[in-house]
Amino acid sequence: MSSGNRHHISIALLALLTACGPDDAMVDGVARPIASLVAAESLDRPDTVDVGSWNVEWLGAGDRGPTDEALQLDHAATVLRTIDLDVVGIVEVVSETSFADLVQSLPGRHGLIVTDPAVTGGREAYGDDEQKVALVLKDRFEVTAAHVVLDEESWSFAGRPPMEVSLSFFEGGRHRTLDVVVVHFKAMANADGYRRRTRAAAALQGWLAAEHARDWVLVVGDFNDDLDRSTYQARTSPFAALLMDPAYRFTTQALTEAEISTTVHFSATIDHHLATASLARRFVEDSAAVVRPDTWIARFGETTSDHYPVLTRYDLR
Repeated sequence: MSSGNRHHISIALLALLTACGPDDAMVDGVARPIASLVAAESLDRPDTVDVGSWNVEWLGAGDRGPTDEALQLDHAATVLRTIDLDVVGIVEVVSETSFADLVQSLPGRHGLIVTDPAVTGGREAYGDDEQKVALVLKDRFEVTAAHVVLDEESWSFAGRPPMEVSLSFFEGGRHRTLDVVVVHFKAMANADGYRRRTRAAAALQGWLAAEHARDWVLVVGDFNDDLDRSTYQARTSPFAALLMDPAYRFTTQALTEAEISTTVHFSATIDHHLATASLARRFVEDSAAVVRPDTWIARFGETTSDHYPVLTRYDLR
């Protein structure tokens, strides 16, 4: 096995784990425990930029989400160390201290939470006890700028306006820049949630067109709705305009088409990655995957998160 493939789970294997459920896999027609079939390994590839997104369910909230905060933090760190991605957009972080502890437990990485002083407008947009967006990245990526965007549409984003982080790094010996936007759209499959997601998507599309028409930009996070049809009464997806616009591509669309869930309790694909056209040309086809930590972490949905991490990769050499 080549060095480029030795330390990652293949997309085909990830598909097998996803399709067979959290407790078993089919081998020769017989269900076998996942733990006896595969050890979780790094998903990082040295020749690509591997980007993830993950909703960590009220991390550090105390009275919401998983009740054992220390265990949740330990499991979250285990997941991030295991999948070993280059850049991961994180949503639903409540405690700044918990996020700092999480990053400290990840060797060779640093992080940025939206309320950090380095993020322009973050402290004004987010309160202490609110769900926050954040970014975890390997040390080879330098943050050159970070700020809250679309704060005028805070209501549409349920009080969680996106965070844009500009990165500088070298890939294949060449200097590269990449903007990562971490989003957390309004939840709930009801009329209010649908209306706000639709409005927020339109605002995001307009902002991208005005600010980043030719740049490499990747929007990642919890979109709280699907692409083929909405979770609300199977209506037109609130992201339909983005889907039809050739300036953008949902690089996770294959997950929707395969009906692969990104959460523990629901069947829809609601965590997504959206790339500008120039970046989408560097997307590694068939790389979109849902990582299933419940195949190696017992009671994952109760102890860790109700969402699974989502991965896409890009060849930026």
